[in-house]
Amino acid sequence: MKIKLKNKFRKKPLIIILITFIIIQATLLLHIFGANNFNYTDAFAKSILYYEASWCGPDAGENRLPWRGPCHIEDGADVGIDLTGGFHDAGDHVKFGQPQAYTASTLGWAYYEFKDAFIEKGQDEYMLNILKHFTDYFLKSYVDDTTFYYQCGDGSVDHAYWGPPELQSYDRPTLFVATPETPASEMCASAAAALAQMYLNYNDIDAEYAEKCLTAAEKLYDFANTYRGLGESGGFYGSTNYLDELCWGAVWLNIATGDSSYIDDVDSFMLEKNITQENDYSNHWTHCWEDVYGGVFIKLAHITDNPLYKKVAEENLNYYLTDAPRTPGGVVYINSWGALRYTAAECMMALVHYKYTDNEDYLDFSKEQIDYILGDNPRNSSYVVGFGENYPQNPHHRASSGRYEWQPAIEHKSDPQRHLLYGALVGGPDSNDEYTDDVEEYAYSEVAIDYNAGFVGAMAGMTEYFGEGQTAEETPGIEDLSIPVNYADAKVMEEDSEHVTIDVFMHNETILPPHFYNNLSFRYFVDLSEYYEIGMTADDVTPMLNYGAFDGKLSELKPWNEAANIYYVEGSWPNIDIYGNVELQFALSNYNTDVWDSSNDFSYQGLTAEKAISERVPVYQNGELLFGSEPSQTEVPTPTPTSPTSTTSSPPITGDIHVNYNVRSEWEDGATIQLTITNNTTASISGWKLVWDYIEGQTIDEFWSSIFTQEGTTVTAQGLNWNLSIPVDESVSFGFNLKHTGQNPLPTSFELNGIQCVIDQ
Repeated sequence: MKIKLKNKFRKKPLIIILITFIIIQATLLLHIFGANNFNYTDAFAKSILYYEASWCGPDAGENRLPWRGPCHIEDGADVGIDLTGGFHDAGDHVKFGQPQAYTASTLGWAYYEFKDAFIEKGQDEYMLNILKHFTDYFLKSYVDDTTFYYQCGDGSVDHAYWGPPELQSYDRPTLFVATPETPASEMCASAAAALAQMYLNYNDIDAEYAEKCLTAAEKLYDFANTYRGLGESGGFYGSTNYLDELCWGAVWLNIATGDSSYIDDVDSFMLEKNITQENDYSNHWTHCWEDVYGGVFIKLAHITDNPLYKKVAEENLNYYLTDAPRTPGGVVYINSWGALRYTAAECMMALVHYKYTDNEDYLDFSKEQIDYILGDNPRNSSYVVGFGENYPQNPHHRASSGRYEWQPAIEHKSDPQRHLLYGALVGGPDSNDEYTDDVEEYAYSEVAIDYNAGFVGAMAGMTEYFGEGQTAEETPGIEDLSIPVNYADAKVMEEDSEHVTIDVFMHNETILPPHFYNNLSFRYFVDLSEYYEIGMTADDVTPMLNYGAFDGKLSELKPWNEAANIYYVEGSWPNIDIYGNVELQFALSNYNTDVWDSSNDFSYQGLTAEKAISERVPVYQNGELLFGSEPSQTEVPTPTPTSPTSTTSSPPITGDIHVNYNVRSEWEDGATIQLTITNNTTASISGWKLVWDYIEGQTIDEFWSSIFTQEGTTVTAQGLNWNLSIPVDESVSFGFNLKHTGQNPLPTSFELNGIQCVIDQ
């Protein structure tokens, strides 16, 4: 932080100057190296990353979060307009007008005030990308001078769905539009503020786009002011006033254009609100989606010489410094639902005002409050997901949850979340500093784009003043890629000498990003030699479906290797899209004899009474092997007695290792590949490693059932703990998505553990 020695110091004796300088330095050192100092830069970076998790549109996932993908790509189709883009509101997927515009304009304000911090800490590119995604959406929504669409999705319908946005398939109505007959001044004016800020923040990057935003801002503001009225939200974000948003739009248009008529408008709006020097107006709310007067007065205090505006701005700040309600732990607490969003927004206001006034009280207040949020609180817990100690594990957010409470899955929002929602500010504690880390307790655990808006601004300011020498941590990979994408969990429920009952859970765990699989099935292989030895056949063994969730089917016994008496039953869900997991319980029995023996059954090996992944219960799509291994389909040879030999050397391994490289699907710049390795040698393979080469531009993306590394064009795949071995005459399969630049030739050579493989076409 830079120290400014004002001219008046020059007139003082040297000793006074030195003492003053030491006091200032000591104060700054206390700020920078206080006992409760945090890595503000890291929290700042993570607060921005949160928005990539709530990104909406066909380009979702084209950023740092591989677990997000295209979603809601038909928004606006019901009105014949492309309204894709924008951001999901909170844990749900509606694009509400009021918080959308508030968030965009608050983030734009943050970038405008603390641009140096964004640039210095390498966050400018990410933030500008987010801001442009907002303004792109607003430009699409503003289809002509008197038409602005501002809500996609029905809150009541949307809230009944819990699942990844990529899988949400119901119609999303374009519910509300601002017109002269149905005005929505608060939505339009806030969006105008965001567009005006984009002109200021983007002009040196793309002047043409910036000018387009400014033109739209001017027209949208005029529309909001000419046709006045409150918009709608379906009962979720009920607004009570629009004069504050008109002021907000006018403030930023004045800053962007220098046109003083916008300040004249503000003065007239204040008179309408009866805010005058004489009536001692006090504003004890803070900058938020419903009321942006906090931001309005802060900016008016900086861009006008009207003492009224500075008076109201500082009365608000001083109220929070000294008189606002607080919890026993010291955080200001003005509302029980999403309490910390208001705290963060007030800190942003205080830090912006400190920038223009150098009043240390505002800096001290912000540090105290932000430190509480980051962990200096009675619980010693961070309220920012993925930052600090004991942070929340169960934020109310469908995309990060990754769970699918929808048919046919057997999943619940209370299941462990599949992803870490880095940087999300949760609602926070109650008035006694207590917090419930429960996805169902929305007042505590909900997150939202408006929650993080003020928080990003506050963290930008904290980074500006306390982040010297700090760097953001690299966001670690958070997906457990050792778990296959498609697999089966299985366990033994019952068994005796007459029957066995097996419980199987079929999984589709695609997370990078989520997508459905159709026509999945599994096979359970048994060896019925004990029945053939007493003169019975497979016809004497009865498969019985005990439970098949969502119309799961069980086949009759089917031959696999009749010479070896190996058969299988197949569990399937024909023509059903599966995500998550579905269950099927079945029994195999013959109650007329007592010779049932599971110990020789291929799929029984390794099963216990506890559910676990089994590669011997292979999974298929449309009959093609996706996961696991199968028994040999050739006749088991009769052992030939051999004479003892004195040599200790092992017989030479003969035969071939075969590789099948199957392009399952292909698109313009990518493909899905399935690789199958078959061991046709005379010895089991342990700890396999497969190596091949691509051409320049072919790169492994999402993968499953194996560990991949790629150096340049050379790719190495290795087995996981459950498929490390390939017995004689058996196979393992794994797969991946592949990105390329338009050229996607097949590999021409594979080596497994140094042995050249035979390629099966």
